[in-house]
Amino acid sequence: MTVERRSNLLGSILNREASLARFRDEEFDLAVIGAGINGAAVARDAAMRGLKVALLDRGDFAGATSSRSSKLIHGGFRYLPQGQLRLVYSALRERERLRRRTAPHLVHPIRFLFPVYRGRGFGRLTMAMGLTLYDLFARTPRAEWHSNLNAASVRELEPALSRDALTGGAMYYDAWADDARVTFENALDADLHGAAVANYAGVEGFSRSGDRIAAAGVRDLIGGRSYELRARKFLNATGPWVDHIRRLDDPSSGDSVRLTKGVHLVFARTVLPVRESLVLGDEGGRIVFVMPHDRYVLVGTTDTDFSGDPASVTTEPADVAYLLGVLAESLPGMKLGARDVASSFAGLRALERAGEGSTKPSAVSREEVLEISKSGLISVAGGKLTTHREIAQKLVDVVMKELGRPTGTCPTLTVPFPGARPLGADERLASDDAMMKSIPIAAAEILRARYGTRAAILARLVAERPDLAAALAPGCPVIKADVVHAARSEMVHSIHDFLIRRTSLSWRYPVEAEASAPAVARILAAELGWDAQREKTELASFTSDQRARRVAA
Repeated sequence: MTVERRSNLLGSILNREASLARFRDEEFDLAVIGAGINGAAVARDAAMRGLKVALLDRGDFAGATSSRSSKLIHGGFRYLPQGQLRLVYSALRERERLRRRTAPHLVHPIRFLFPVYRGRGFGRLTMAMGLTLYDLFARTPRAEWHSNLNAASVRELEPALSRDALTGGAMYYDAWADDARVTFENALDADLHGAAVANYAGVEGFSRSGDRIAAAGVRDLIGGRSYELRARKFLNATGPWVDHIRRLDDPSSGDSVRLTKGVHLVFARTVLPVRESLVLGDEGGRIVFVMPHDRYVLVGTTDTDFSGDPASVTTEPADVAYLLGVLAESLPGMKLGARDVASSFAGLRALERAGEGSTKPSAVSREEVLEISKSGLISVAGGKLTTHREIAQKLVDVVMKELGRPTGTCPTLTVPFPGARPLGADERLASDDAMMKSIPIAAAEILRARYGTRAAILARLVAERPDLAAALAPGCPVIKADVVHAARSEMVHSIHDFLIRRTSLSWRYPVEAEASAPAVARILAAELGWDAQREKTELASFTSDQRARRVAA
């Protein structure tokens, strides 16, 4: 295991050009294709164990599924009746590790109210038994132990809930996180431990030495150059594109995963004024979460089979109608329609194919899918955001053994994410002083929630340029320093990268995101050297996409 490079914590800059040069000039122990949550976590673990690692993605970090989840770090209560006890146990242990030890700045508790209706979903006894098991698996502190409620207590907590056939409910704790930031900090930590990391670098084919993959042809999708990336082992973690990469290795490969679509809707809290985060069931026993976040409420998700181009997954009228139907059944007084949707997003899950055609998507196991080809290509897909660290540990154990290296103790069991590592006393004092002098209190708290201790980097920027403490737009919780930092140190190359993935503003504050886009475009143009036409094109593209997410009635 390598020594943690804490001295780089505030000076780290993700340098894409340097990584591309390393792709060209060096040979790696492991090349990870795909910088979603699985790929980024594998790269982090492998680099921390001393392997020479390359991490690349043809899009941005968390560019697809890993920025389009329900944002939950949870055990998955609904998997208990399906008998997936090991999955729930592992997920709850990982939830607690992230929340309390390795990523407390990113992973936060969320309290759910789960109403029980006669003839719909779980009964009161089943729920009580399941939540008891849930708390035992997680070793939940007594202060956060679930509580069983009668119908009157449920109505008092959330008066908007339908009273028809309401028999009671329960209150319990789980956790939530910004999925894109969790993914990014994995990639950042891989870089901090010596990995070569680059986004917008696509694999176009493989070359062999004998019957084993020896190199990948990589194209820089920004600069247009091509490279030969050499590595002893290649790992394919491209999510919905996992079979595309498998076929670059072996054109005869069949499908290894079943793709299902999950859609989320975002409403202003003024039109969906729920008091509590809710777990609602439909007539088929599926679960839909209703989660207030500041001024907006996130509702999801759907679970339907998908076929077609993974790059073209969108929210469709049927998806909106389903989620509105669940809300109407449990919250009949809200009277919501498609016109009330402030934004939406759709992502794809990669599930195992067992039972496809006869098994409902929601009943398919959420365990990861793993395959190793004759050429040595390791392919992984699926799993849960919550269990990304455990999945990566298993995969890196395999890689270490195949490379003839001792697996040792997995460092990610205990080593915090970059934003959860303590600063030195001088760094901390300087950071706190800069925050207090230059950045409004509310903005400083948001920075700490996004960057953890590394918020000191932005405090330094603001200390040098006080104008960067200004909000991007009226009512926007993101400041100009965020954009400068993202352009200089977080490999942001577009407005989409910044507003969708580095800050999640596009779903957390969709109206404010659109209002902020012109300021983001101006700052990125200055930092990245865009001309006037590029700035105009970027702004038009983001604005068009953001408006399309409203799924007009």
